[in-house]
Amino acid sequence: MKRWMIMGWVWLAMGQAMAFQAAPSSAPPHQAASQVHSSEDARLQAAVRQAIANDASLSDAAHHVVVIVAEGAVVLRGPVKSDAEKSKIDALVRKMAGVKEVTNEIDVKQ
Repeated sequence: MKRWMIMGWVWLAMGQAMAFQAAPSSAPPHQAASQVHSSEDARLQAAVRQAIANDASLSDAAHHVVVIVAEGAVVLRGPVKSDAEKSKIDALVRKMAGVKEVTNEIDVKQ
């Protein structure tokens, strides 16, 4: 029974991944389906991830926040340990060159 449940979750995950890949490129920047981006967006995404990773005051969970960039719009997703970390990441990203807007979907998990 456990094996069938695991296989079901794998199929569900694969189906969702395929749905994201099949999404039209005209999807709004705040949707995960818009992860297909320009080289400029790729550079910005890498810079944002690096800035978060380089901040030693953030928890391990915060270092693994998902960063999605489309046309300079940044979406942040994932769990962090506190409201302070959520705010710190938001402020860090907002002051970065090339960021046009930030949608903060980070969850605080205690």
